[in-house]
This record gives sequence, structure tokens and C-alpha cells, in this order.
Amino acid sequence: MRRYALGMMLGLALVGCGEKTETTQTASDKATSVQAALSAAQDWLKTNAKPLTALDAGQAADRQDLAAFGEAIGDARVVMLNEDSYADANAFELMNRLVQYLHQDKGFDALLIESAMFDVEAMWRSAMEKDASLTELAPGRVFYMYSQTDASRKVLQYADSVRSSAHPLQLYGFDIPLAGTTSINELIPALESYLQQRNSPALSDAAWPAYVEVAKKAISLNSQGADLAQFSKLSAQLENELCKDAATGNAMRSDAGWWCRQVRGISANVIRQQHRDDKNYDYRDTAMADNVQWLLNQPLKDKKVIIWTNSSHGIAAVAGTNPDTKQAIHTMGWHLQSQLGPQLYGVKLSPLGGQVSRYWDTGEQPVTIDANSPEGALKAAGLKQGFINAPSDQAMLANFAQLKKPYVFGKDINGVFFYEAAIAAKQGTHPILPLPN
Repeated sequence: MRRYALGMMLGLALVGCGEKTETTQTASDKATSVQAALSAAQDWLKTNAKPLTALDAGQAADRQDLAAFGEAIGDARVVMLNEDSYADANAFELMNRLVQYLHQDKGFDALLIESAMFDVEAMWRSAMEKDASLTELAPGRVFYMYSQTDASRKVLQYADSVRSSAHPLQLYGFDIPLAGTTSINELIPALESYLQQRNSPALSDAAWPAYVEVAKKAISLNSQGADLAQFSKLSAQLENELCKDAATGNAMRSDAGWWCRQVRGISANVIRQQHRDDKNYDYRDTAMADNVQWLLNQPLKDKKVIIWTNSSHGIAAVAGTNPDTKQAIHTMGWHLQSQLGPQLYGVKLSPLGGQVSRYWDTGEQPVTIDANSPEGALKAAGLKQGFINAPSDQAMLANFAQLKKPYVFGKDINGVFFYEAAIAAKQGTHPILPLPN
């Protein structure tokens, strides 16, 4: 019996050693495979990267260097431009240049910017009806890193410059209400006015005052800790009333579908504010994707559209998992990719170094590049500035799939513009102006 026990112990020890050896071997094989994929990617990038002569539209002699990008997007109806940091002046310069190219050379009709639907609608209406400046109305209504930095304001200046032309670049927002000055001051009164026009039963519901109280707090980003029982009841009632109404209005503020998106946006804001900084309860991206899809199907039906956003929203990915429902929460990019398929072309703007602003505290931080990423491969290949369209070859796509996330080149994103260094974007002090009467 003793001999048997010793034999068992020896056998278990050998099995344990075997498992450890196998695990070590698997890790070693994986590292070797990644290195081989990285080497193959570097060779492919050296051969296939297209040169880019300038980031700034004002410094470009012409737009010939963007021809490869134009060919890559083909017949896509929607092009999504993804910047990485909200705080890189060079990214904003290049995005402005790409917007101008897409509008002038490829016939794109509208720019959707990552800012609240409600605020940007008010800006565009003021520009078209009162000849107000989009650039000047943007502070307080467009996200501040897009409306207060010199490089990002250039795209608004461009939209102003072509507003009276035969082919204006229409401007829309697609985000939920996020403390924009027009949302704070006008959204709930405008919603109440619309509901009065349609004789909505919501206004006479005993829960209406509680709904208004929480909604106003949510729009100002301070609804955390609120009692949500009455709010949730009326929010569901409003969604049921508005989102099922297929009738369209003459203008967005007279359209049930438009107001459906505002109500859903407020609700998404309330949920995320109760679970601050917890992506597992954040349905902002879901709401943004729904907003974009509605814009594409309604006011922008049959139009070609550019989306200006941050890669945390625009690149297809799983953003979290709701612990209550166990359902995955996906980025806006994932939803749009699922809905639009080849009609969507997503491109990422990637600095290979440099500094970006810490826009939340006005400091700066360096851009970090993981060696085992597409950007790491570009840097190791000695490439400085250019454009790459994803390969169609399955073997090369498999190589890129082995490189480090947060995205898989050729699956989650279609193209990459790269450049040597980011430059920290600095906020200005442009005033918040009232809308014209």
C-alpha cells in the first residue's frame, strides 16, 4: 500500500511537471507566433503604406495623396473618422482635411459630430435661418475639445464657409444630452411644448413632475442618487408613445422619432449617472448608434455621411457586460458595423508618439505605443506618415488578428492614417453665446 501511494505521488508529480511544461511551451509558441505575425505585418506595411504629404489642409498643395483613401472607401455611404485622445491637435487637423476631401471630392453631404443632437440641431437651425456662425455658437454646445481648440474649430469654420454654397456640409450631433447649454435651458420646455401639441397623456400623469425633476438633473449630469421610480415609469410611457409613432414632421423638433431619441438619451444618461465610471451600465454608445441610424433613415436618407468621433466609441468592440442582464454592451461602432456592413468604412487616426493634452486637468501625457500592435508594427517598420487600407488576403488578416487589441485591423477598423507625433491640443476661452432670437 505504501509503495502504491508513493507511485501515485510520483505519477501526480510527473503529471504536474508535464502540465507546467505544456503551459510554458504553449506560451512560448504563442510568443513566437505573435513575433512572426509582427514581422509579416511590418513587411506588408512597408510595401502597402501610401504616403501622406500633409496633415493640415492649409499646408497641402493638393489632395492627390488622399486618392488611395478615396479608392479604399469605394461606395461606402458612411465614413467614420476616429481620433484617439480628444486632445491631439494633429488628429484634428487631419480630420478637418479628410472632411473637406470627402465633401468636395467624394460628394459627402453631412458631418455628424460627437455632441448632443439637441444642441447641434439648434446651432444648425440658427445658422440656416438666422445666418449665425456655427463656429461661434459651438462653445457650450459642441464638446469643448472640439469647440475650444484651434485645430478642431477649423472643421466648423469650413462648414460655415460652404453653408451658402450649392452643396453645404450639413451639421448634426448624434450624442445624448451632456450638459450642453441649449439642452439645459430648452430641452425639457421644448419636449413639454411638443407633448402639448399632440395631447400626450404623459403631461397629466401624476409622475410628470418627478420625471421633469430627474430629467433636468440628468441633462446637467447630476442625477446620481435620484429616486427613479416615477421617472422610470413615465420614461417607459413616453418611449412607448413616441418611438412607435412612424409619422414624420416638417422639422426635427416636430418629429416623434426625434423626440423618441431625446427621451432615450435622457434615460441612458440617468442610468450611467447612477453607476458613474462603470462601463457595465453605460448605454450611451447604444443610444448614439440609435441616433445615427435614425438620422441616416430620416433627415439624411440617401445622403452620404461623415462621422467625427473618438475611437473609444467608433471602433467596433464590447464595452462592457451588464451584471443584471448578463448581456454585452457594445460600442457605437459595433452597432453601426452590424447594421451598415460594407456601407460603413471606419478609419483610425494614429499618432506614433508625441504628447496629448490631459483635457480634464490641462496637463499633458505622452502617447504610448504597444510594440505588438499595428501602430507598433508601423513604428518598427520605420514608417512616419501615411495611410493603409486593410489587407484582403486572409493570411495577412490572420497576422493582424494576432497583434494586440484594442482593435483588430481589417475586422474592427478598415483603414489607418498614421503620423509621427501627436501635438497637445490646447483649449481656448471662446465665450458661450446665446442663440439668436
